[in-house]
Amino acid sequence: MDNYRDLVSAALTLFCAGVIMVAGHLFIEWRARNGDSGLEMEAPKSENLLPFPLISNGSPSNKEMMELPAELRRKRAA
Repeated sequence: MDNYRDLVSAALTLFCAGVIMVAGHLFIEWRARNGDSGLEMEAPKSENLLPFPLISNGSPSNKEMMELPAELRRKRAA
């Protein structure tokens, strides 16, 4: 009979822990959606700056490329 009580108390403990975890998760989600983060950012308002900086890994727009010496080209290709 003592083992049955231990099993029931362990199951009740796990159930309560699960309920608390779900309630905490729901509270965190609700707070993230409805709460005021307090952070407000504005883009700089200057006529000299581009509205959005462009970041790209593509080729440069001016198409001027620097050639490497032949010794370095052979080493890099290998």
